[in-house]
Amino acid sequence: METISGIVADLNGNVISYGKGAERIFGYKEKEVLGKNVAIFHSESARESLLPRLFKEAMEKGIFEEEVILVRKNGNEFKARLQVKPVKDNNGKITGLVGLTKDLSRKD
Repeated sequence: METISGIVADLNGNVISYGKGAERIFGYKEKEVLGKNVAIFHSESARESLLPRLFKEAMEKGIFEEEVILVRKNGNEFKARLQVKPVKDNNGKITGLVGLTKDLSRKD
């Protein structure tokens, strides 16, 4: 079974929805991450370089997608394919971002 997770964040990067796939990949339970910033899934260096670029590209181009290194709850880093797209309300206004993570380190 392929492990793909979905995480939805508000425009400040705070987690508002966290799926079961994300629990399997990252090791956090939903109650541990709701309201926390998505930076917890990234290394220190990625927080400064990747996250601003990721948000900008997703907002401006409608999608961000590339292979990145993410961090599990236990601190282990892993390679993943990350795709981030804007979430829009009924009027077309961007209200957040949804990230889909495919764990490339697991051989399912």
